[in-house]
Amino acid sequence: MERRFQRIPLEFPATLLTDGGGCPVRVEDISLRGVLLEAADLPAMADGDEVSVDIPLSDEARITFEGRVRWHEGLWVGVEIEAMPLESASHLRRLVELNLGDEALLEREFAALIASH
Repeated sequence: MERRFQRIPLEFPATLLTDGGGCPVRVEDISLRGVLLEAADLPAMADGDEVSVDIPLSDEARITFEGRVRWHEGLWVGVEIEAMPLESASHLRRLVELNLGDEALLEREFAALIASH
């Protein structure tokens, strides 16, 4: 399956929130569509479970979103973004924009994201 969204390597600390509580994780990479997380001790979860992710970028900025587990294996979990506050979406867009360095590519990704919903 071809990826429609560029993945941005991050390595930020974050929190994965499940029905069982919070779990510290590390963001491996992020795109406009989802995030790859790594954790030493992931809680029990199944593909399709609803989760929340909180990624503090600085004291003032953070990316938070509601998502769904798409897959998990060992230390890794892939989460698809389903809902995100506007402020978080702005931070994510800026992060992707800074890392892609290509505004035309960014606009194509946003068009694909909008078309997929």
